[in-house]
Amino acid sequence: MKNTFSKLFNSVPVVALIIFLIAACEPIDPGPGIIDNPDTKITGTLEIEFRVPGSFLPPNRVFRADLSLAIDAEHLYQGNFLHVANVYNNKLIYQFKLEPGNYYYKAGIICVAGGDSCSAAGFPGGENGMKWAVGAANVSANQTIHVVPQFTQ
Repeated sequence: MKNTFSKLFNSVPVVALIIFLIAACEPIDPGPGIIDNPDTKITGTLEIEFRVPGSFLPPNRVFRADLSLAIDAEHLYQGNFLHVANVYNNKLIYQFKLEPGNYYYKAGIICVAGGDSCSAAGFPGGENGMKWAVGAANVSANQTIHVVPQFTQ
């Protein structure tokens, strides 16, 4: 059996075939006119200034709870988000790099004050009640679009 393998690999046509197969698997350069790099996509920036509105409530009783983006209002309503930001109480501005087009966002704040304070401040359901701001933004190529969500009082 050893002689069979040595005879097989000593033949010139088999070695030439193996070299041809290896060379055929090399990637081909697409040329200077074809761009297939995802880093070169044209994008714009959606900048959301997520302000927590002031109220008579004590400090640290109203927090940022949610900031989500969708490609249209229906996806926003259904919860099919393009991006969901990790929101923090010490971060004011959130930026998203997006392809040009229309996007919809929703921002949510929550009240954790005890008693009737949240209800008096207009949060539905009282304590742990949330307010939502919904809006749309048109992102343009190579530009920064700045929006500030407006919560109802």
